[in-house]
Amino acid sequence: MEETLCIFLLISQLSVAVSGTLVVNVAQTFYQAEENHHITLEWTFTPKTLSSSNIYILCELLTDQKVSKVLFQLHEGVEVSESQDEQFSGRVQFDKDVLREGRLRLDVSRLRTEDSGLYLCEVNTESGSSSDKCRLNVTATHQLTCQTEPIQAEEGGDVSLQCHLDPSVDLRKETLEFTRADLNREDDVVHSYSDEKDRTYRQMDQYRGRTTLIHEDLIRGIISLNISSLTLTDSGLYTCYVPGLADSATITLTVVRKDQDNRTNTTIIESEKPGAEKMNVGAIVGGVLTVVALILVLIILRVLVKPRNLWMKKKQEAEKTPNISEMEKLETTSTEGDEELQKMILETS
Repeated sequence: MEETLCIFLLISQLSVAVSGTLVVNVAQTFYQAEENHHITLEWTFTPKTLSSSNIYILCELLTDQKVSKVLFQLHEGVEVSESQDEQFSGRVQFDKDVLREGRLRLDVSRLRTEDSGLYLCEVNTESGSSSDKCRLNVTATHQLTCQTEPIQAEEGGDVSLQCHLDPSVDLRKETLEFTRADLNREDDVVHSYSDEKDRTYRQMDQYRGRTTLIHEDLIRGIISLNISSLTLTDSGLYTCYVPGLADSATITLTVVRKDQDNRTNTTIIESEKPGAEKMNVGAIVGGVLTVVALILVLIILRVLVKPRNLWMKKKQEAEKTPNISEMEKLETTSTEGDEELQKMILETS
């Protein structure tokens, strides 16, 4: 009888000891969030504490570099902000209301990529000590940007469609696609890339053998697609899509003929100068009138100079052989020639 009673008392004591053992569990073992967002990390513990003044909590971040940083500390129910690492200063909110329910909730705001790592929380109460951990991964917020200005290229030539991520990230393991957004059809793939290889089985027939993705640029977060032997049907709206980042951007391409390109450029240059056409016409008319005036002057000089020369020659001969009547005749001819020259000049004016 005494042996039976002892066994019963022993079992009762073990039951009380087991029921009083503190157990801490994390609500979620893995958290995924984006930079500048917020997240709530939660742990539960049993049995519940009778008084918050009897609880001690220490939560730390264990980085991949094996460095520990204090995220949160509670001593006898009072938060110890002095021990908190400056990385988390002003970004951690503690929910006091749920603590008596056996729950520890920490809201971390304005997340940074360096917040990624393993979070370990240890809880101490009158029931004992226990801990559990979870992992948080914070990814940077990326923006895919392509050339904003429409691209104009010549028929038969080559063109490069380029986009980039900001901040940059290695894209070699990502899935990438260039499609024609303006065609409104399912088989609109211009170029596809996945598992670090180009995939041509989904490519439109019109682009087969004419597209090249520059793999060397992917490590720097740059997506460069070259299209060769351009045709007029290549004109349109191109979409660059990165499914893993759920982001996309568009580029407009216009392919023109060579002669059309030249006419376009000429039109643009002339349109930039108001009144250029009137100025050109005025310059042409002025030039023609100047040439005509020069020709008339030359004709007049040729007509008048020749008789003058003949007169001078005869005058010289008459001086050698004096003859008064001949000299008077020459003087008369000279006077008449001068009068005729003046008359013609007046008429021309």
